[in-house]
Amino acid sequence: MLKFIATVHEKIQETPRVVRVLLVAPEFKSLAFRPGQWIGISADHLLGENKRPLRRAFSVASSPKAEYLELCVARGKSLSAFLQDAPIGTKLNIDGPYGTFWLKPAEKYLFVAGGTGVAPFRPMIKEALNNEKEVVLIYSFKTPEDFIYREEFEVLKGKFTLITTITRFDTHWKGEKGRAQTILHKYWKPGFAAYICGPVAMVEEVHKRLINLGQSAKEIFIEKWE
Repeated sequence: MLKFIATVHEKIQETPRVVRVLLVAPEFKSLAFRPGQWIGISADHLLGENKRPLRRAFSVASSPKAEYLELCVARGKSLSAFLQDAPIGTKLNIDGPYGTFWLKPAEKYLFVAGGTGVAPFRPMIKEALNNEKEVVLIYSFKTPEDFIYREEFEVLKGKFTLITTITRFDTHWKGEKGRAQTILHKYWKPGFAAYICGPVAMVEEVHKRLINLGQSAKEIFIEKWE
């Protein structure tokens, strides 16, 4: 685990609610993290009720070999709002990496994401594809405009199975409709190592549905976002 200062290098408005924040720091060269892990972020002048810097965990959305560290930040309060509005050059405190939410040995992987829960899956999918594994991603978001990494996933779609579903009615949407857990039975099959990331209620419901379908509990890996 390292502690260091990173600089906001670039910001990309990915969707109306989500900004991709790219950080740079010399320490990244020695930051040995695995796809799926997360880091802690704080800013010295953004203090909580205890007068200490507010700190929040963010999954790393970039690959270990990237020259930058990418965060997928949804519009929210406190630190999330600060990061979305932070000017280029803003300094941030970084600690990490943490977690064991990474690829375990398997021949095929099922990823189920809700909203910004797709962030850790971006580098994990790339790693799995580089190792010539079978990959299925079921990705749920509210509206078509909330599709994070749309262009990137569309380019890769021929290399893995991409299932997108919206949770709000849209007459022009041609993909699946409904929450991820409601369509899970269409795409699950025995032998998957299953990974779930997103809001707590969604993660718990998908976990329960996977068990009911016959998925081994030992082959389900979760990351809940409060």
